[in-house]
Amino acid sequence: MTREGDGAKDLPREGTENRETDANYLAQLVDLGIALSAEQGREELNQKILMAARKFTNADGGSLYLVNKDESELHFRILMNDTLNTFFVSGRENEKPFPPLPLYDVEGRPNYRNIATYVALTGKPINIEDAYCADGFDFSGTRAFDAKTGYRSKSFLTVPLKSTRGAMMGVLQLINARDDAGQVIAFDKSIEPIIAALASQAAVAIENSRLLLAQRDLMESFVRVLGHAIDAKSPHTADHCSRVPVIARMLAQAAVDDKLGPFSNFYLTDMEWYELDLAAWLHDCGKIVTPDHVMEKATKLETIHNRIHEIRTRFEVLRRDAEIDMLKRKLAGEDADACDADFKQKVAELENQFAMVADANIGDTELDTDTIYALHDIAELTWVRHFDRTIGLSWSENQRLTDADLVSLREAGTETLLMDREDQVYLGFNRGELYNLSIPHGTLTSEERQVINDHVVVTQDMLAQLPYPRELQRIPAIAGNHHEKMDGSGYPHGMTGDDMGILEKVMVIADIFEALTAVDRPYKRPKLLSECISILGDMRDKGQIDNDLFELFLVSGTYLVYGKKYLRPDQCDEVDVSQFLSS
Repeated sequence: MTREGDGAKDLPREGTENRETDANYLAQLVDLGIALSAEQGREELNQKILMAARKFTNADGGSLYLVNKDESELHFRILMNDTLNTFFVSGRENEKPFPPLPLYDVEGRPNYRNIATYVALTGKPINIEDAYCADGFDFSGTRAFDAKTGYRSKSFLTVPLKSTRGAMMGVLQLINARDDAGQVIAFDKSIEPIIAALASQAAVAIENSRLLLAQRDLMESFVRVLGHAIDAKSPHTADHCSRVPVIARMLAQAAVDDKLGPFSNFYLTDMEWYELDLAAWLHDCGKIVTPDHVMEKATKLETIHNRIHEIRTRFEVLRRDAEIDMLKRKLAGEDADACDADFKQKVAELENQFAMVADANIGDTELDTDTIYALHDIAELTWVRHFDRTIGLSWSENQRLTDADLVSLREAGTETLLMDREDQVYLGFNRGELYNLSIPHGTLTSEERQVINDHVVVTQDMLAQLPYPRELQRIPAIAGNHHEKMDGSGYPHGMTGDDMGILEKVMVIADIFEALTAVDRPYKRPKLLSECISILGDMRDKGQIDNDLFELFLVSGTYLVYGKKYLRPDQCDEVDVSQFLSS
């Protein structure tokens, strides 16, 4: 049983008025707890904590310090003072009003001289009636502040912010309690339990905020690591996953800033910006399963290496055969000039044929029907193989040869100059030489193109398996629909513009523009900025990309800002924007 007077200094006295006050404090604490648990912004959270503590105590001022990551210092976060009409938030001010407070000296001894560090180290609250008369603490910094500002720092209430796990989160310091007349008084000891309860709520809120931020940072870091890994997988698509987010964010920001145009009502919350960043970094995550020989295919004959060298060797064999034939004819007594002329004509013919094969291998230009027919004629040229073609093969290569192949290929025989063999078709790919050289445009066969396109399906499948919070539910759509077109000609779902949100349409333009401007693609030369905009303009005219976003991309200067920062100087030529605007 508590004796009369026990705890009289710590608790409000009995009585109707005090019970009403306690109930009012309790109600305010409950409301504050709800508000703190709902707040996610760090600055807003700190402000609510300090403002609530000042309201409870009618303090003229106050400040909040938080322990740094390695628990070696107290870092200033926020300061308020009514008399000085002061409001400082760390990171906003030009000059920091207070430097960090070291918790330990250079020899590792605890710093008990400063009242804030003492409270942080011991976890005990300190209530001081007059700082100028207090013993045991160094208030020289406070006196210097007063001398500079003309203020008089008198009463202090400093309380620790400890989480439910006992971890020290920081220190809340209140200064100069006031009575109803506005006169500075000491902090009433009866209010200390209320402030302690507030500090406990604040510590839990800060800890939760830090945990949420840590989870967010972890997820963002993981996503970026995955994006960089995909970029590193191929030197020819390096930086694509890291640059698409840059373009997407720039274009989305232009839409948010558009106050008079078609995006005047468009805005993004903090979580929506976060959602866009994650989606942009993840948009090509499906490429992690795309085979390297497809991603790296710079020429039509390339698998792991460019097989044009093998075909050139066969042409060399045919040339040597022609030279041997010419020498044999001379030895047989035929006219030497006629033999030389025939040889010269044959060499010129072989050189022209090889040039046609080599040119077709590049894939820069469209192959017409006549060229494809000519390639088939060249393929029928024959040469004599003398060595066993079944030795030196891997186990899997041998498995693709029939018993008849194993017999016939061991003996000398005649082979065609360009070959489409059955054993060249495996793992879903046709590596036939004539088959690949006959690709009308580009370097990819239809099967390889499908594999490339399927990276979007894989991306969507991968992202669909992740358990997103409600605020990030659109990541699979934003990331996975970047190859859709407004007219329904895109893939994998053939969506139209009506099926897509603004951020999905932003991703379409960002992905295309980065690919067009990239200088590291093995299958194309770097394009000028004007060429890239012209291609985008043609796509807009065909209804494949969003017209409003494309025009915003131009009039906002987003294309040029990106170009000057990320493209080579010789790519950044003049672009006549007016010719691409509808009005």
